[in-house]
Amino acid sequence: MNLYVNNETAPLEAVVLGIGTDRGTPRAINPTIRQHLQNNTYPTTKEICREIKDFEMALRVNGVEVYRPENLDGVEQIFTRDIGFVIEDKFMVSKMKHKERKEEFAGLHKILEQVNKDNIIRFPDDVLVEGGDVIVWNDYIFIGITARTNKEGVAFLQEQFPNKKVIGFPLTVDQDNAAKHILHLDCAFQPIGTDEAIIYLDGFKNSPTELLELFPEKKRIHVNMEQKIKMFPNVFSISPSKIVIEKGFVELRDELLKRNFEVYEVNYKETSKLGGLLRCSTLPLRRRK
Repeated sequence: MNLYVNNETAPLEAVVLGIGTDRGTPRAINPTIRQHLQNNTYPTTKEICREIKDFEMALRVNGVEVYRPENLDGVEQIFTRDIGFVIEDKFMVSKMKHKERKEEFAGLHKILEQVNKDNIIRFPDDVLVEGGDVIVWNDYIFIGITARTNKEGVAFLQEQFPNKKVIGFPLTVDQDNAAKHILHLDCAFQPIGTDEAIIYLDGFKNSPTELLELFPEKKRIHVNMEQKIKMFPNVFSISPSKIVIEKGFVELRDELLKRNFEVYEVNYKETSKLGGLLRCSTLPLRRRK
């Protein structure tokens, strides 16, 4: 299998989409999940599977080759983005923080059997990196420094990709407050098109100078806290002109249409209650060069 990903929006050719079956016992590993467990609004497996199917249809209708993890009994396997990610022709095996999530990687074994072993890279023991914190954008690799990804991860990726500028951004982490907590970088920032981005500035501990220079004011869609909670930044690009969003993101849809994007709306509200959305559910294997 040929791998290639050099940015977030080039035409998508092959992707691993998560599955929602056999989820096992709820894992209260982030404040969003804890909140919904306490409020008795935690999503059912039936709801999750229906939403993922809706997303799958949007991908397939655009000619994308969709791979699925092998089902593991009692293991939640929805958010494939976090367990691995591709940069150029290398498959990076994420170093997960939570023991429960480390089990998910086994579901990718049959897919990775098709990949040249020399192109599969593993992180050292002192490194924590989850794919939701890694955003590849041509000459840049942006990394969120969060509860799930550390500074050592930034340094290791710079060693692996000396041709790219690797920049780490400390994000707001508040495990007791879901409204303020930024789980991963893709919950606060997302490039779209060829030179635009969706961004939640209050999610950054410091002003993200490099991002603001690369994406000037007219090229940014700013979201507020309420929109961040709904996960407006966590959309998914099928191509520079086609974007998949959650059906309830009415304000974002209108703004994207105004900017001449083709918008695909899917139901994903229940899945968002687990702390992830559309980008989180995907692991792109190949985008067109």
